[in-house]
Amino acid sequence: AEVFSDGDFGVLPACGVFDPLGLIETRNMARYEVMEIKHGRAAMLGFLHIILIEAGARCPGYLSPSAGLKFSDVPAGWFPS
Repeated sequence: AEVFSDGDFGVLPACGVFDPLGLIETRNMARYEVMEIKHGRAAMLGFLHIILIEAGARCPGYLSPSAGLKFSDVPAGWFPS
């Protein structure tokens, strides 16, 4: 059974699917597609977190109540922290 057909993403007109080692036939590609989407979403949330922290957004409350350390006390950026 053909996994890919013409018009799918990653299918080249002259060569077909670029898979020189033949790994597509031995693996569950639907699982890899779902994992790629999940990891992409996690990366987007991480990027959004960096942007919000750099913009000055802080969570209210304490990071460590026993030490009296608030979220706003933690410096933002690569070099200050």
